[in-house]
Amino acid sequence: MTRSKLKIILLESSIEIAPKHIAKHRQIVESARMHRIPVSRVILDKTLHYNAMSRLEEKWKRGRPDIPHITLLNILDSPLAKRSLIDVFIQVYDGRVFEVKPQTRLPRHLDRFKGLMAQLLRLERVPPEGESLIYKSHSTLREFVKDHGGLILLWEKGEQTNPSHIVKKALDTGYPIGVGAFPKGDFRKETLELSCCKYSILGGESLAAWIIASRIVCEAERLLGIW
Repeated sequence: MTRSKLKIILLESSIEIAPKHIAKHRQIVESARMHRIPVSRVILDKTLHYNAMSRLEEKWKRGRPDIPHITLLNILDSPLAKRSLIDVFIQVYDGRVFEVKPQTRLPRHLDRFKGLMAQLLRLERVPPEGESLIYKSHSTLREFVKDHGGLILLWEKGEQTNPSHIVKKALDTGYPIGVGAFPKGDFRKETLELSCCKYSILGGESLAAWIIASRIVCEAERLLGIW
């Protein structure tokens, strides 16, 4: 293998500020009041804002910040991250791509994580001062893929293979592995078009993002001889 570092990106993650056209809904206002923040800093959460989300486009893909939260915790707590042998990225719902440095210690509590994400979406970096641990790397997925030369997409409709093959290809080429971090539905057309290869690791069966990411990280640790 010519590469010694894995790259992984959480795609189309369900992280966004509650859209302005539903900001006056009772559920959004109650969330803002509860956390003593303006409505412009409320992260959309289906558990709290189910009724407010009823008329949103793609509502089935939105309002699940717990998915990228759990997945990032699994990745960043791994031996691979502790040895800085992984580059981690997250694409949020509006398309921006952020890099998460492997030494980042994310809040364990979902509410604190949502507060951090609200700050990130506004300022495009956290912390606001000093060395950035999470920061915007690209405005669009297209720019991200162009800079990294390609994208390996994990997709339930892709070619069935095993994690070892996928990780070997990623390490050899330097291409990031893309994992969907949304609850339902398919990838956007652009995401599918930008991927140079599409793989499934369980023959079309849908798996939680954190399970997929864990399998990929564990396989990379095995191949790199650290586990």
